Amino acid sequence: MRKITAVSALLITSLLSAQEGTNVYPFLNISGSARQAALGGDAVSVRDFDVSFAAINPGLMNLNQDQMVSINYASYLAGSQYGTISFVKDLEEGHLIGFNARYMDYGKMPRTDESAEINGQFGAMDASLGLSYAYQFDEDFTIAGGANFVTSKIDSYTSMAVVGTAGITYHNTQSRETLALVFRNFGYQFKSFNGLREDVAFRVDLGYTRILDEFPLAFTITAHDLQKLNISQDFNNNGQEINWSRKVADHFSLGAELFPEQAFNIRFGYNVRRGNELAVLDQRSFAGLSAGFGIKISSFRFDYAHIRYHNASNVNMFGVTLDLIEVSGNRR
Repeated sequence: MRKITAVSALLITSLLSAQEGTNVYPFLNISGSARQAALGGDAVSVRDFDVSFAAINPGLMNLNQDQMVSINYASYLAGSQYGTISFVKDLEEGHLIGFNARYMDYGKMPRTDESAEINGQFGAMDASLGLSYAYQFDEDFTIAGGANFVTSKIDSYTSMAVVGTAGITYHNTQSRETLALVFRNFGYQFKSFNGLREDVAFRVDLGYTRILDEFPLAFTITAHDLQKLNISQDFNNNGQEINWSRKVADHFSLGAELFPEQAFNIRFGYNVRRGNELAVLDQRSFAGLSAGFGIKISSFRFDYAHIRYHNASNVNMFGVTLDLIEVSGNRR
């Protein structure tokens, strides 16, 4: 009971003291895997074999992820290309380390001058490379942190930053529930594009996941972007001012997974803010919804997600996880 009280105090203090960030390097907040994307896009409390979640919240690293590698890819919006990779190694006695990388290639764009004359093309891309560490200091609690080197390039202009991520996770194996708090992308831009230093895309997320006993279902609720009270647009699609209940709801995303501990899983999710802001007036666009599945074959696990943004823009994301222990002929 004392530990739960201490964690609750930490959560409250953290939320009150969190600072607001901006949208520099926003690719850092895109879903890190097909499974996360299918569960609403913001899940930070899924603690199991899925090593891809370790890059989002290093506090989710555990023994089940030892020597697993996950690769995810999506042909993202407007022809851009997005990919991630994650790996975790157990150092024994409750210590784990992780490696992660991600990139966003925005492709080629026409270069124009002040008179709108086209003069060739230019490219743009973002990339991140990081290491993380976790320590399970108690049967139920894990603390963790990580650092990432981030770089961005637009034509001949570049910027660089070092960002950190810190998280604490409570996981109860008997009740099969997980509570996780994570501070993402706090850091320092030491090289700017044009001499004007900017803040990175900082955010605070709080997530809860539970696997039901009486039915093969795991549900996930995530309160995201808690560093800022109001993350909503000013007016809805009808031109009316956003009320307080909508502003609260926009902080949440929901996810559900059928057969969570089996070789085949079906996943659904809903991102409230995405659904509200990208809805089309007088049309059923299904914005904010996501769905996908996962299937394990031998030492491989394949994941797929379909994310609904708009009638004209949707994203399909694919992921492959490889168990290097099973590949080597050993059994877990």
